[in-house]
Amino acid sequence: MASNRTLGDLLSAARTLLNDTDNTNPAYRYSNAQLLEALNDAFLEARAKRPDLFLGTFGLRATLPFYDTNDLDEPWPLPDTVFPTFLNYVVGRTSLRDDTYANDSRAVVMMNRFVNQLLGVTA
Repeated sequence: MASNRTLGDLLSAARTLLNDTDNTNPAYRYSNAQLLEALNDAFLEARAKRPDLFLGTFGLRATLPFYDTNDLDEPWPLPDTVFPTFLNYVVGRTSLRDDTYANDSRAVVMMNRFVNQLLGVTA
């Protein structure tokens, strides 16, 4: 299950999908803290729907870690196969934020894709 990916890699991929890669004018639209908040919630949602994903890493009864902005270099803790699934959640959840760039229908699609991929539902 060793992965070369990090939590920061997931945030970078999310920024690309969110069209939020320019941090010069004046900064990112979504802070790292906001993206990590969505990621932390994704872990909770995934554990409720697929506890088996966490057996080898965290265990069923162990408290899930709460990642913050100091953890961007932490290795991705789950199998690489679910990295895109969690990416969908972070992008979808973040897209729900009310701003001029929000696309609610896209956000709903991303959130539904997260659940479908977690549960192995094919569309």
